Amino acid sequence: MTARPSRAAPGREPARREPARERIIEVAERLFAERGIGEVSLREIGAAAGQRNHGAAQYHFGSKEGLVLAIVEHRMRPLNERRVELLAELDRAGRGDDVRAVVEALLQPFVEFVARSGTHWARFLAQAASEPGLPSLVTLKRPEMRGLREVVVRLERALRDLPPVLRDDRLALAGTLLIHAVAQFEARLGGRRRDASRLPVLAADLVDTLVAILTAPVSKETRAALRAR
Repeated sequence: MTARPSRAAPGREPARREPARERIIEVAERLFAERGIGEVSLREIGAAAGQRNHGAAQYHFGSKEGLVLAIVEHRMRPLNERRVELLAELDRAGRGDDVRAVVEALLQPFVEFVARSGTHWARFLAQAASEPGLPSLVTLKRPEMRGLREVVVRLERALRDLPPVLRDDRLALAGTLLIHAVAQFEARLGGRRRDASRLPVLAADLVDTLVAILTAPVSKETRAALRAR
């Protein structure tokens, strides 16, 4: 009888599996972004990733939810590092609680990544945000969410004079708008790197818009509606 290779062989099997795992992540990100997370099966992802075993995605990630989390972790780790770096720079400059500066630290790593990478990351996020049950999987408690978590804490602190329900709604609206605006630009950009020259204008105007949403005065009509609640 021929001995089967051990799946736990130290230093060999993980290295051999890593390219396949990363390929599955990248293909899944693209398919999810193009068609929606609920419309793509793990077997289809495995086949599109060139895996002879079409169950490879389930083998590596266990479930579709596990694959979604792996995509988030894969993309968010470098973005998190950049965002944490930007927040530290703001603190050194004494601007750590300035709303516009914090929003810029939120947006800048995202648009930098989209401009240089050619991935489907923003469109994947837009699909994931609208998929029932999935947003709750990606909590701010995850290590790769540290920078995003810090942004939320700082904005909540800066907007403490707003009624809590309005503050929460505005933060959620700002997040949704950010994702979909960058996703639309990413789709237009495609492989046309020359169009990336438009990104600074998009980013600056998007920061203007997000700050306006977060800091808009509360009208008497809105205050009346709050009292009626």
